[in-house]
Amino acid sequence: MDRRDLSPTRGRLKRQARWLTVLLVSVGQAHCDRPSPPTAGQPASAAAVEPVAAVSAEAIATSLDAAEHYFNGGDLAKARAILTRLIEKAPRQPRARELFGQVLAREAIEANQRGDAAIGESSFRQAYEQYRLATVLDGSSAGLHQSAGEIASAAGLADPALDHFRAAGRLDPDAAKHPLYEAQILIQRRRFDEALEALERVLELDPEEPFAFASRAAIALERGDCPGALRHVLEARRIDGANLALRVQQARIHRRCDEPRRALELLVTLGDRERSEAAVTGEISAGFRDLGEPVKAAEAWEHRLLLHPVAWRAALGAAEAWLEAGELERATIYPRKARLAAPDSPEVRALEEAISRGG
Repeated sequence: MDRRDLSPTRGRLKRQARWLTVLLVSVGQAHCDRPSPPTAGQPASAAAVEPVAAVSAEAIATSLDAAEHYFNGGDLAKARAILTRLIEKAPRQPRARELFGQVLAREAIEANQRGDAAIGESSFRQAYEQYRLATVLDGSSAGLHQSAGEIASAAGLADPALDHFRAAGRLDPDAAKHPLYEAQILIQRRRFDEALEALERVLELDPEEPFAFASRAAIALERGDCPGALRHVLEARRIDGANLALRVQQARIHRRCDEPRRALELLVTLGDRERSEAAVTGEISAGFRDLGEPVKAAEAWEHRLLLHPVAWRAALGAAEAWLEAGELERATIYPRKARLAAPDSPEVRALEEAISRGG
């Protein structure tokens, strides 16, 4: 296994199941393509990788160790400063590029958490550029291409992500996760036949991979095949019955197939903590709204806020549901709560304007 398949303590952004869940949840939602940077394996400019001064291997190792120490400790500013200086002196070090990409990606996540989507998108794009350069410098690493693909996907750059996942699969053809991630991008792009081919490769390598069946379920649902979607997700849950994301996916299939009550039956009996998870709350709220019960939809978001007070998107969800219920006074409470956690969010501003107009 490539060393980059392992988390450098807290360096990795997402575990596999969470990343795949995000992609599966996104299927069917609006997706805007963004201009793509150079694709995987395309040469970087000479200026980007040309060394400007000789640096000893010991000095490079010391700088990398220090940067990783600060990164793992959450001091992104110090990690960034060390890596910026190191890359200026030794631009052909793939590990420096990779670690700098991790720092930038962490900054992107933090920006998104506080509602600053513009900075989040910019930081993810910068992070991807560092990973892209790292793959140019070390093109033989399947793990590095895999990581680059994940960052490209987080930046909304589907085509480069697909290139990296396919490169990882060529370099490491015995690993099921590379075609599995490839399939998620193809599903996002609605290239369903290609996605199914990738999933066949996954199941040849690992017949008990639950997310391969979950991905098949997502494709079936998008094609309007409700029985097929349910059959595939039940197979995924047979393999991994404790996986909450798969339970949510089954509920979503029931709801989108005009069975909102069956969807809710899967979720409302969960414990308080599980019902406060973002994906669970969102699906519960959607189910109640489909049933014409916006008050219960709002209460689902309020429950999440009770356990996660800084979950500003939950505050927006509660406000929107209260507006739908005609409860303008109740709705007014929540934009203020959201602004405390996400002061720069355009979504918060838009909701405030909607409430000021009376819904």
